[in-house]
Amino acid sequence: MTAQLGHSLDQYLASMELAPTWVSADGSLMFEADERLQVHAAMLPDGRVELFAGAGYVRAELLQAIVEADEDRDFDEDEPRHVADIVARWTGEGAHWAVDVHRETGLLTLSMFVPALPGDPGEWTGVLDAFRRTGASWTARLDPEPPDPLPHPGVGLAEIGSGTFMRC
Repeated sequence: MTAQLGHSLDQYLASMELAPTWVSADGSLMFEADERLQVHAAMLPDGRVELFAGAGYVRAELLQAIVEADEDRDFDEDEPRHVADIVARWTGEGAHWAVDVHRETGLLTLSMFVPALPGDPGEWTGVLDAFRRTGASWTARLDPEPPDPLPHPGVGLAEIGSGTFMRC
């Protein structure tokens, strides 16, 4: 399935004269959607496509409030941890969306779930335009650097990488 996704994306990227995808450390495909947005893409077992990217960092006060709210919540122990990290979900532009915040760094990850792999490389235009627009609206409201101080001391930039994304 990942090979199909890579082929489809690479056809679209070539048509736009952009660099092809490459495989990240977590096994997802990566590509530059524009000069400020590096997108990861993965096929889910049910055939959906997930696009996700780090949009920026929440402010220290908001991160602290999220961490404190977590301490007050009772989590279902059978629920995957990443589900508990989702701070917003919505549907729009033919996709499901979610944002989550890494509790130690404040990195906000934007995720878009497309119902199926676009059958025609031209369909990627609409999908990626929606992702770029939504990503830009989140990036405009976030900080480009992690909050200082972090609510959890001892976490530094060395711990932040593509594996830090918390995929929904």
